[in-house]
Amino acid sequence: MKKLIALAVVAIASHVVSAFAGEEVASSKEVTAPPPPLPTSYFRSNEFSLGAFGSYGVGFYDNHRAIGNHAWGGGIDGQYFPLQPYLGVSIEGDFFNEVPRDNFGSTVTGNAILRYPLDLKIPGLHLAPYIFGGVGGIFNESNAFTRVSTFGASVSHSGHKDEVLGDAGGGLEYRFTPKIGLFTDARYNFVNGTRNDFMLTRLGVRFSF
Repeated sequence: MKKLIALAVVAIASHVVSAFAGEEVASSKEVTAPPPPLPTSYFRSNEFSLGAFGSYGVGFYDNHRAIGNHAWGGGIDGQYFPLQPYLGVSIEGDFFNEVPRDNFGSTVTGNAILRYPLDLKIPGLHLAPYIFGGVGGIFNESNAFTRVSTFGASVSHSGHKDEVLGDAGGGLEYRFTPKIGLFTDARYNFVNGTRNDFMLTRLGVRFSF
């Protein structure tokens, strides 16, 4: 009888201990899942690119000092975005035919660029709006720069003095791959007084490295 009582006491005690023990504690060596990878952007840090574009400019107040009433042209540019894909610099040359007097003109401009690649937040949307501003020059005289840019060809000029130029504008760039994209932008150009200012739009293709 005593043995039966002892066995009953042990069985009851084991159930009580199990009830108060609670759930098992997870091992401290359990491996946590890694965080999801960040979206891959087609706009990279330390990126250099070359662009080729067509351009159209429109003047104000019968503007013959800068580009005429309007101008058709095109050119090339180079951009560099050091360290991060947000802040960069560019230099560009635009060469155009002034209308209605059929004169040759050109601009060279250096700009600082701020862009925001949307694919950093929205995977698959490889679009980057950007703004820019800078300074350069507009060339309407016959000089060494004009002769180099036209490969020595004889072209007519408006005869107005070359001028310092400032610009500010914004645009969009879309990348099909990390190396190939399209861009378009518009800017306001400041040229020695409001009567000589003009608007310029560009559409082109970009190759990045």
